[in-house]
Amino acid sequence: MTPDGRREVPFAPLNLTLDQQQLCQDLTFQLLDRTLRSYDERDACRNPLSGSPRHHANLDSTRWKQLRTQTNASLYSERTSNTCTPRDLHLPGDIWENPCVLLAVGTIESNLSEVMFGLEIPDFLAMQVRSETLGKQPLDGAVLAQLAGPTEADPFQFMGITWMVGEQSWPLNKVVRPRDFVIVTATGVVSRPNGERIGYEVVQSIDLPQCPALPKPMIRGKLMYGAIYRQFEKGAVDVYIQMYVEPQGRLVDKVVIAAMWESTLGFWNSPQLSETKKLQWCIENKSIKRREQASELAQSGKVEPSTCGNCLKKRIPTLVTTTPVHFVRHHCVGVAE
Repeated sequence: MTPDGRREVPFAPLNLTLDQQQLCQDLTFQLLDRTLRSYDERDACRNPLSGSPRHHANLDSTRWKQLRTQTNASLYSERTSNTCTPRDLHLPGDIWENPCVLLAVGTIESNLSEVMFGLEIPDFLAMQVRSETLGKQPLDGAVLAQLAGPTEADPFQFMGITWMVGEQSWPLNKVVRPRDFVIVTATGVVSRPNGERIGYEVVQSIDLPQCPALPKPMIRGKLMYGAIYRQFEKGAVDVYIQMYVEPQGRLVDKVVIAAMWESTLGFWNSPQLSETKKLQWCIENKSIKRREQASELAQSGKVEPSTCGNCLKKRIPTLVTTTPVHFVRHHCVGVAE
């Protein structure tokens, strides 16, 4: 453990070969393509009566079995009976045997930029905050390598290799063995041929010889999901999250389903996390601005007194702004009059 209580990274500094970097990009694009094709298939499936896209709580029951539903979200598992369209079992990475496909769909009352800002994970601290805020799940680990970062064209872009350990709370930590994951994560926004902007997040396990499985009781887990976020015209974002789970038995355990449902619902709170991030930035920026002003006063010899000359009461430092403020990503800027 480090002095601040975090786990030490048990691997040597990760230096990816060119082939491994290419593999990460290939796996990312394969899973993104697979998720987009599945999304388009769902979108093309129309209600036979109205001809409009199916409501999230009314997907094709011959393919999808509904597990949970609420006003703005539903969770399904893909049926595997012979009456369904044959599944494409080839998954990126080829480390899956017989995964169960879970699908979370619905809408978020917000806009695409707010959703993506809330979900972005440019570093491991952001990933921890997101996991604890949205998923109520403590997380430990580190970003081992970054392959792509934000750009002016795509401020939400990120691709990297992450090692993470899920921390179970009591009493589960007494019966569930700890699991760690080595994953390649990619987020960003792309424009489709029709000009439509789509936000995405794809996460999947990857085998790297530089990051071998750790000794028992740690278990190396497998994780894979692809998420699509599409802006609707009416101030809502369409959400499509396809997850892959490899059950130990014939059926996915009910406890696992319940945990997946609770964890997935955290994605719907991304606008609230976005607002929290912006508020935190402005608080930190205000403190920095105050220190800069105090430094300038000290250098000019005009040191602001800490007490009032008339009543000797302690003064309360204030920072007043009369300029309206706009929020943009990572910046809080005033509007010129």
